[in-house]
Amino acid sequence: MSDFHVLRYVQGDSALHRMWAGSKLVWFALVSIGLLLWPTWKAAGVGAVMVLGGFLVARLPRGVAPRLPRVIWVLVLVGLVVALSAGGAPYTHLGQVRLGLGGLDEFALFWMITIEVLALAMLVSWTTPLADLAPALGRLARPLRKLGLPVDEVVGAIALSIRCLPLLLEEGRVLAAARRARRSVAKQSVREVAHGMEDLIWAALSNALRRAGEIAEAIEARGGVPTTAPETHGVARRDAVLAALTFAGVAAMALLR
Repeated sequence: MSDFHVLRYVQGDSALHRMWAGSKLVWFALVSIGLLLWPTWKAAGVGAVMVLGGFLVARLPRGVAPRLPRVIWVLVLVGLVVALSAGGAPYTHLGQVRLGLGGLDEFALFWMITIEVLALAMLVSWTTPLADLAPALGRLARPLRKLGLPVDEVVGAIALSIRCLPLLLEEGRVLAAARRARRSVAKQSVREVAHGMEDLIWAALSNALRRAGEIAEAIEARGGVPTTAPETHGVARRDAVLAALTFAGVAAMALLR
């Protein structure tokens, strides 16, 4: 299985690394919401500029980029064929054949927005230590305490989920490696491959549920959901600059829709 550098902090001293984690979470949330509300090519272009600008500021090494498994490319190719066969305006002619590119346009826009949101999420994770995310989220959600909402419990659960995600990914790699080691050398049919993937999914789900039960028992033994550490990171001028650029970008998405 290809290695995915998800939620792994990459050491650096760029302006994005030094920013408060809450500023980057707000940046990710607002840009994602903007792309969701106005899914157009112009809005996607604005989002692409913001994502590329973030990567240029972060100065991350090239080796941090994930290597996608072949199954992802196969799914994209299948989706491309299905989208091309959907038809719809605009139309073009390939010899005597009239082709409708409407489905292809929607397919390309969908993947453009998906890649931008995933790139933003990875950019935040690569430039932010895991330990900083939960305190920043608790600080951002502080006003909700006045409404009587269980902010501390929710933030604690999110913090546990973030910390356990790399563990689940690693266990998924182990399960996939064990499946490859036990796989027959003979060529398998499509049905056999599908059954194998189904077994792998059920095994991963069972393993995740077992881990969740163990963590729940450990938390109960220690007196309940642990409280997050207090926020100590100050808000600097660079955070204000990021907030201003974020609001300007989302406003541009709304105006150019």
